[in-house]
Amino acid sequence: MPQFKVEITALAEEEFNSVFQYYEQQQKGLGIKFSKEIDIIIAELKLNPFIFQRHFKHYREAVLKKFPYFIVYEIIEKRVIIHSFFHTKRNPNNF
Repeated sequence: MPQFKVEITALAEEEFNSVFQYYEQQQKGLGIKFSKEIDIIIAELKLNPFIFQRHFKHYREAVLKKFPYFIVYEIIEKRVIIHSFFHTKRNPNNF
């Protein structure tokens, strides 16, 4: 099965780092758990990014199971571009 290449934008990387630090400050190791859940979803995106629903125009959302976040991404040919690690309480118009 062909694999997709996953790319993370600079903004999404900043968001990830911020969330990771926040969770680590709340409880040691919680940021690691967040990171591991992200890694699992990224592995799924590499195999089949079409498994998650399209929600807005050409953007798709992969919802995390244990944290109130979802990954906003788009598929361009054989690339998956992650644009945001988006908190579920955030206003979607701010994306």
